[in-house]
Parts: sequence; C-alpha cells; structure tokens
Amino acid sequence: MAKEDHGPLNLAGETALPRVVVIGNLTMDDVVYPDGTSSMGSIGGNSVYSSIAACIWGVRVGVVARVGEDFPAFALDRLREAGVLTDGLRPIPGATVRNWILYENDGRRTWVYRTPPLRSLEVAPQPADLPTAWIRQAEVPVFHVAAMPLPAAARIVESIRSASSQAIVTLDTHEDWCSDRDALLAVARQVNVFIPSREELETLLGYDDPERACNELIDAGIQAIVVKCGANGAVVATSAGIRAKIAPCDVAVVDTTGAGDSFCGGLVAGLALGDDIVDATRRGTATAGAALGASGSLRLLENRAFLANELFLRYSGAAADTIAVPGDKPDGYGIDVMQREIETIPLVIKTQLSSPEGPVAALAGDLLRSGTRELVFVGCGDSAFVGQAAALAFNRHTAIRARAEHALDFARFGVRYLPKNCAVVTISFSGQVGRTIEAAHQAETFGHRVIALTHETSSPLAKAANEALPIDIPTLGFSPGTSTYIGMLVTLLDLAAHLSGGALPPDGRLRDQLNKLPELAAETLAMCEGPVLVAAQHLLGSRVVTFLGAGPNEASARFGAAKMVEGPQQLAVATNVEEWAHEQYFTTQRGEPVVVVAPTGAASDRAAEIVSELTFVGATTIVVGDQPLSAEVCHLPISANVPEELSPVLAALPLSQLGFHLARLSGKRSYNFPSEEAKKEHYETIHRVSIGEPA
Repeated sequence: MAKEDHGPLNLAGETALPRVVVIGNLTMDDVVYPDGTSSMGSIGGNSVYSSIAACIWGVRVGVVARVGEDFPAFALDRLREAGVLTDGLRPIPGATVRNWILYENDGRRTWVYRTPPLRSLEVAPQPADLPTAWIRQAEVPVFHVAAMPLPAAARIVESIRSASSQAIVTLDTHEDWCSDRDALLAVARQVNVFIPSREELETLLGYDDPERACNELIDAGIQAIVVKCGANGAVVATSAGIRAKIAPCDVAVVDTTGAGDSFCGGLVAGLALGDDIVDATRRGTATAGAALGASGSLRLLENRAFLANELFLRYSGAAADTIAVPGDKPDGYGIDVMQREIETIPLVIKTQLSSPEGPVAALAGDLLRSGTRELVFVGCGDSAFVGQAAALAFNRHTAIRARAEHALDFARFGVRYLPKNCAVVTISFSGQVGRTIEAAHQAETFGHRVIALTHETSSPLAKAANEALPIDIPTLGFSPGTSTYIGMLVTLLDLAAHLSGGALPPDGRLRDQLNKLPELAAETLAMCEGPVLVAAQHLLGSRVVTFLGAGPNEASARFGAAKMVEGPQQLAVATNVEEWAHEQYFTTQRGEPVVVVAPTGAASDRAAEIVSELTFVGATTIVVGDQPLSAEVCHLPISANVPEELSPVLAALPLSQLGFHLARLSGKRSYNFPSEEAKKEHYETIHRVSIGEPA
C-alpha cells in the first residue's frame, strides 16, 4: 500500500480558499469511439467532472484526490487553467489509475481497467489529504464526497464533521456500497445531502420507487436526499417536509459519461451560492443536461461564456412540481424586472426629451433670469452619480458652473460655504432619502434656492425644497435602478441644453446631440448583448470587481460598481483611473476583473496606459467605450457618435446589462431582502431624517 501523505502536488503560489471542495478520484482514460478514432491519455475521474461543473457556475473549487507518479503535467495545468485549486492533489508511488473506455454506436460503453483492481483502494483519499486551511477557513465551504470505497468515504465524512459541525457535506454513492445497508446509512446520516442514483436506491431498498424510498430514508434519520433519476430528472426530499420532482432538461444526448458527477457539481455549486435544496437540484439538472450534449471530461469548458448563458436558460426552465416548502411564498421581486427596465431605456430617454416647453425649459429660463452662477448637484447612491455624470455638460456648454457633492458632505461640511447666486439641485427619485432631505433643509436655511429633482412631487424632499422638477419614469417592480438613473441624468442634460449659449433660445449644438441619444442607446444595447455575456462569465466567482473611470465617467464606474453590489451582490469597488496606479495596483490579483469605463475623451490616453498596466499584472480587463484601447481586453462597445459629456448615458447601458447577467448567471432569481426585518431596517436607515450642525 502507498504511504499516507506525500504532500501536495507542485503547489507554488496557490493561496486562495475554495467555496466547494470536491473529494474523489482522478484517472487517465484512453477512449475509443465507434468510428475507430481514439483519444489517448484524457484526464478523467469523478472529481474532474464535478469540479469543472461547479467552476462553470463561477464558484472557486478545490479538488482532493490521489494521483500516481506519472500524472501528466498538462492535465494539472488544464485543471488550474479552468480555475480549480489543486492544493489537495497528493502524489503517491505507482501509476495513476488508467482505463480503456470503448464506445459503441448504440451508446453503450465498456470499461476496461488497465491498473490492478486494488489500486482503487490505494488511491482513495484519506482525511490527511484535505488541506487544513480548506477545512478551517472562516467561510465554511461545501464538501462534496464523490464515489469512493465506503470505508474511505466514512473516514472523510467523520474527519470533516469532527473539524466543523457547520460544514455542508454532500455524499455521492458508489454501486458497490449497497451491499452494506447499515454502514451506508450510518455515513449518510452524517451528511447534509445524500445523492444516490435511482438504480442504487433500488439495490439498497429492494424496490424501484424513488419517492417512497426518500420517505423511508428520511424516517431512517437522513436530513436530505436528492435522487438522480437520469432521463426522469431528480427527486428531492428533506426532513423539513420539502418534497419536489425536478424535470430533466430537453437535450440531445451525446455522451452520458460523467453526467451524474456533473449533476453533483452543479448541485454543490448551488448550495455554495446560497440556493435552497430545490434550486440547487435544478442547477444540478441544468448542468447534467449541458454535459449530456457533448463528449469529454472537459467539455463544459468549451465555449464557456455561451454555455453559461445556456446553463442559465436550462436552470430557469427546469420545472419543479409537487413542491411543499414550509413558509415559502412569492416575493414579487423577480430578476426579470431589471432586464425589462433596461429594455425601456431608449424610450425613457426619448420621453424625457419630448417636452421642449415643459418644466425643464421653464426652470432654465428662470435660472438665467435670476442670474444663477453655480449649480450644486446633491444626492446619495445613483442620485449622487447622476450629478457627477452631468456636470461636464454644464461646464462645457453653459455659463453656469456645475459640480456634484454627496448629500452628507454637503449638509454637514459644504453648505455653510456656498457662494451667492448658487442654486442647489437635490436629487432623489423617491424623494424620501434622509440625507438628501437634510441637504435641502440646510441649503434653504442658509438662503439658497433649492430644487428637488424627483418622481414624487408630494414627497418629503419636494416639501423641503423651494420647488420641484418632476420626472416621470415608469418602474416595473423592485430592482437595481437603471432606467431611473438614465432618466434623471437625461433630465439634467436636457437642462444643460436649455441653458447652453447663455440665453434663450439655446444655440442648438447640445440639443442636436441629445436628440440622437434614443437611437444610439438602442444601438448600444444591441451591440453589447453578446460581449456582456462573455464579460459576465469573467466576473463569476470573483473576489472583487474593480471599476475605473475619469471625469464624468468616474460616475459611470461608480454606477457600475453599485449595480454589482445591488444585483448579484458581488463585492465591487470604484475609483479614479489614475488612483488605480497609486493604490489598487498593489492588490489586483492575476485574473481578477477590472472594468475600465473610458469612452473617447480627455482622459482616454491615460486610460489606455492603465489598461496596459492591467495587462502587465495579469488582470482580466474589460473596457467600456467606443474603442477597446487594447487588443488584449474584453470590449463592451458603445456608439462612437456621442461627445464625452453625453457618454455616461451610453456607458451606463452595458454596465446595467453586466449587473443583470452576472446576477442571472450566478443563479439569483430575485432582489428581495433576507427578511422583512432586514427590509424595514434598511429603509429606516436611509430614510431617517436628522439635521446636524454643519462644520
């Protein structure tokens, strides 16, 4: 027998921690196809299929397995390129398990083991093979114990349980286990999810009825069961009373090898992403369906971005019936709201520009007649970004200077020092944001003209201001703001157009450019749909996404980061293009995504230099703009026919799409709060009005 521990396999530089740990086997397979062609030395084994399947969903995966001294370097490199952490691969004396796999025209497969039968016992993982850091990390991962000899599985499960009672452990079965029912049930009771096949359940219990079998095993003390039923989908049961049938995906079957392991990989990815057991099973069914449609252990990596979209469609369409989930109820915050609101943006722009003699024109005339010399745009969140994005248009085209200031800083630090002939535009779509209301109150107290840009003209903000500038933007439900942001921004740009030239009527240059925006927005949305899917795939599972921008498009970068946080709830930060070189340069990891928002303009040359540096450090760079800036980046194109002061309108479109697609690819189906208490606390926090003493 092999010695117990020879240390990890060539692991220089691997320091990340996995969210899913797959424990199983690795093999080398020599495959012969029906037409006589062959594929020699293909990487195989249940841990490969399961870990690659989990990686496709953007989850960081670590694999634990024992391999022979002849395990090829190319196979190790391929796993790492796919994003699999290999700290848990242990080399042992002797050969890697090797098989012949012979395919027939009717789909039959014949396995011929080229290594001695006892080798499967020697390569079975042992508790000491699990990297200590993976077990003891603060964020407990999901441990998937793939098929292996039952005594080895029992030792692995017991070791994980003794180290962490909070760990999520799933257990796949092996056809040889079913001869020892008591030993099998003893292990299955210790895990969170037991994942047998229908055939294995029949052998274990003596009858072919998955639903009845689930009830029997739940009564025997197992917490949750997911039965893999092949062409019939899956059956789910838990001790909490959940019962569900998940329909299979409709797919043309090319190769069934590894489909069950791919199912498990999708399922455990779902658990790691926060799915309940039913949704995790739907994710597993979708993954298995994708695997069935191609051949080879690494087939899920081919055309990965396209597959990610296909997986989501299958995941969304995987039906679940006869579900009984105690306390479950619809929340009405479906993810499709964000997509549908993005689709309305060209019409929103057109609508906001459709009233040349309306409230915006009236306000512009009054500002000019009153001798206003400066505008300060004040808000929080998206409303703060709106002012920052709009300021250049005023400074370039009007005699009135404009700048943006965050509502808290304005109310507590800036209001006392405003110059005369200054008007304050407080921005809040809802009109209920506490800090913006405070800013309006303080500005009015210090004798400045206060204008409320808001959808709700009877809101607390409108009442605190001297006058309201109404905007009418239909919303379709609860989701991260996209059309509302664009609507507010276009309203300010419309105001700049009315002020351009310094007298009425305006000189028309900015107006002509504004009137082209609805068509250019539709064009940009169409151009970006495909590239955004590719970019979203790059973002899946990232530690953090960094957004960079300058001038008006620093606001776009902040908007893009906000959509990450609000939608897929992905950690994201935004900063100035220049600041990355001074700060984030030192923390940006190889492969980490950085989104550079850089339409053609005053800072384009510096953005191109930063993109070059991002390439140097190995970051995954995504450029939003009318030019890619480098041939080595993922480019999200916007129309080239727009001046820089209007470019934030178009730049926000792929950023909105990116937030939506990342949310849907990661399996998020709604934007709801974790509880009613959390929702109440959130809104009380941002709506609370307190009036401080300004510095």
